[in-house]
Amino acid sequence: MSDPRDDEPVRHETTIIQTGERRGGGGTIVALVVLLVLGLFAFLFFGGYLRRAADRTDVNVNVAAPNIELPDVQITPPATEPANKSGN
Repeated sequence: MSDPRDDEPVRHETTIIQTGERRGGGGTIVALVVLLVLGLFAFLFFGGYLRRAADRTDVNVNVAAPNIELPDVQITPPATEPANKSGN
C-alpha cells in the first residue's frame, strides 16, 4: 500500500511574525555617548579647566645619579699582516 502524500510535491510555507518591536539602535547609543564625551572635553578645554589643572601641578623629581666607577679599558688594534710582496 502506498501513501497518497508521496505523489504531492514538497511545499514549504514561510511565516513572518512581526511583533511591532524594533531592534537595533546600538549605533545611536554609541553616537550619543561619543557626542557627550566630546562635548565634555570641549567644555573643559575651552573653559580653561585643563590648562589651570596643568599649571597647578608641582612635580619635583629630585633624583641623584649614582656614582658609578668603571675600570679603565685600553683597546689596542690587532696587528696587520704585511701586504703581498710578490710585485702585484
